[in-house]
Amino acid sequence: PFADKIRFYIGDALELVPNLGVIFDMAFIDGDKRKYIEYYEMTLAHLSEGGYIIADNTLWDGHVLEQPRSNDAQTIGIKAFNDLVAADKRVEKVILPLRDGLTIIRKK
Repeated sequence: PFADKIRFYIGDALELVPNLGVIFDMAFIDGDKRKYIEYYEMTLAHLSEGGYIIADNTLWDGHVLEQPRSNDAQTIGIKAFNDLVAADKRVEKVILPLRDGLTIIRKK
């Protein structure tokens, strides 16, 4: 009954989303860990007040608790994302320790 309301967009979300002309009530981030901050800022700009972002893999199999190797760009990206979100006064947030970690972020 809802199949006619679903549209698939295949490509780079950082390029596609800003051109859609829509505001989201909820978005799920699970992509290139090196670009999580870019995904977050882009999504937040297109998120309704009171809307939610759910970010996957934010505990990164516990690697976020370790000092990453200098060539481990994915762990460095997730750690930088977590630090940014933790300090971001525009949102309320909580990390759920489910599997690889889910961060639920609510735009104020």
